[in-house]
Amino acid sequence: MLNSKVLVAGGAVLLAAALALGGYVLYASKRKQADEQHLARLVAETTTLLRQALASPSKEGVSGIDAGLEQLKSSRSSAFAGAAEQYIISAREIARRRLDADRLLGETAAGRQLLIAHMNRAERRNTAWIGTALQLKKNVEISHADLARALKALDDLLFGLVDAQKQLAPFVPPDALLPDAERDRARARAEAEARQAEVELMKVRNITP
Repeated sequence: MLNSKVLVAGGAVLLAAALALGGYVLYASKRKQADEQHLARLVAETTTLLRQALASPSKEGVSGIDAGLEQLKSSRSSAFAGAAEQYIISAREIARRRLDADRLLGETAAGRQLLIAHMNRAERRNTAWIGTALQLKKNVEISHADLARALKALDDLLFGLVDAQKQLAPFVPPDALLPDAERDRARARAEAEARQAEVELMKVRNITP
């Protein structure tokens, strides 16, 4: 009788342990699934923000992408989260460079106009006039150099985005990532802007005080 009670008690303990283990495995599985779904949504949201930044960059857009990095800290899917981190960082830097490039495009255009306006003034070209002209030309050179660097960095980052997307490919559907065609158009735009800026710079370089 005692042995039977021991066997029954032992069986109950084993059953409880098995149920507890099964419950934990189920909980862990559901938590992992929820974590991966959250990461997939985060990647898709980053792509939407990146697309917006390429069309109309803003500080708010950059901040929105950057905020996604904070959400990765609680993830337990290390491989997925690591790939997502690289993608989000790449997207943030692309958005920053696109914002910088847009700002510098405006600054270079304004600088050229100031120089042209100064050169066209019907005033006696004395020492002060020449000094101002030289300073305006220097400002134009500096802003164009900054623009060239920003556009080159943007192009390099867009080119490198492919590697970040390859890391994510096993975890998300293709439509969660920036399509190659959009990336190529963004690169083509940056390259065209760089060429046009160089043309405009050469024009003002030919202006002599």
